[in-house]
Amino acid sequence: MAIRNVLLIGVDQMRSDVAGPGKTVPAVTPALDKLYAQSANFARAYASCPLCSPARASMFTGDYAFRHGMGTNCDMYHSLATELPDPSRLLHRVFQDAGYRTGFVGKWHVGTTKGPASFGFEGMDLAGYGNVAMSPEFLSYLADNALSYSVEPTVFLNPDRQTMLAGNWNGPAASTPSYYLTERTIDLLSGYADADAPFFATVQYWDPHQPHLVADEFRGITDRAAISAWPNFADDLNGKPRRVGRERDDFYRLHTRSEDELIAYIGHYCDHMAMLDAQIGRLLSWLDDSGLADETLVVFTSDHGDMTGAHGGLIDKGLLYEEAIKIPLLFRHRSLAPGERNQLAMNMDILPTALDLLDLDLPPRHGMSLAPQLEDPEVSGRNQMLVEYHGLRFLYSQRALLFQDGWKFIFTPGDDDELYNLNSDPGEMNNLAGDAATADVLARCRDSMIAATARLDDPLRDCVAKFNGHWNTGSGQFDATRL
Repeated sequence: MAIRNVLLIGVDQMRSDVAGPGKTVPAVTPALDKLYAQSANFARAYASCPLCSPARASMFTGDYAFRHGMGTNCDMYHSLATELPDPSRLLHRVFQDAGYRTGFVGKWHVGTTKGPASFGFEGMDLAGYGNVAMSPEFLSYLADNALSYSVEPTVFLNPDRQTMLAGNWNGPAASTPSYYLTERTIDLLSGYADADAPFFATVQYWDPHQPHLVADEFRGITDRAAISAWPNFADDLNGKPRRVGRERDDFYRLHTRSEDELIAYIGHYCDHMAMLDAQIGRLLSWLDDSGLADETLVVFTSDHGDMTGAHGGLIDKGLLYEEAIKIPLLFRHRSLAPGERNQLAMNMDILPTALDLLDLDLPPRHGMSLAPQLEDPEVSGRNQMLVEYHGLRFLYSQRALLFQDGWKFIFTPGDDDELYNLNSDPGEMNNLAGDAATADVLARCRDSMIAATARLDDPLRDCVAKFNGHWNTGSGQFDATRL
């Protein structure tokens, strides 16, 4: 049966290596493992930006943040945009214009006062980050089902117990937001099925974003003895921009950054993944049982990844390293051959791909359709791909350029360049930007960065052209004679 509907399942801050064939931790994720096996899996998929609001706006518009305007989280004190400056860029409007019902459940975070209903979505309407646990609808759900819970913090970001990273959700899984979102999504899709209406619908879970609050059934489900420290946990950050060390040592302090503490924290993350996996499994089982699966393209992704203590204890996101920017990206439909796709892909490609598969017109966007690679895994895609970052708690800009052949270049204005060979150094431990043996590769990467930012009309293009290569890698000395 041909594709008639699209269901986009989005999660928040999921690493690409905690489920499926690339799993590196003992997370109990049977539903996602099954989905990976059934899907076309873009194993080299990346977020356009390692931060919630910019990445989500990019996913729904197909644009880089420097085009859609939401460069930082919309609810930050220095937000570059509190609302999406040009809502006409939202690609779900193409579905609406073609007669599709469009539904939204869960986390929006693409505007502080305007939620998804402001743009024609049906379903839930929480603006900003959306504290669903305090919403009247969720509280009514708990009361109607005689459910209750309490939160017990157990792990904090800093030794001074500043911010909760993990804890116990003392209550059953049915009392959690992820269970509630699954119920709301099933209700929404049931209505579409009863009306025999084609749809584009998305559920956006808040999980597994920290704090990792795990319900009774899943707490401790992960075998801690089977967890090992990340191979790059020993990174001393030598050769990396100095701000990375400042963030690790002065802000993202995982207590004393001992290996035991890291393993405990990974365990909390994996328990959280197991709890989320059960809800995704429940949703997919309902989709199969309803008969909708035969005519529904299922897409699964995350807005960005999570550092989870990599590189010596870095937490959260907001960095251009693989842990923070690499994402899961799966497309499932019986018309698509399952298996790995090794072409470069981005979250900006999701809606362009869905529109293409439905023969709907795609307005000009930075994102591109992956339909050719879905239909033939051997079809080539991008040769290179840009990832952007504009800061979180303070503003600054970075760009990363990833190449199909495995090289990766990171440009940080006013600090050291970074060059990594992901084929031989997937943990990004060895910055080769100062290595004479790779000088020709570095030159190619710098030229490509200049060309890419100019081609995309990136506002950082002049800075890239003027300052690229003027910092002597590892020395901290600026070569002003080259200006």
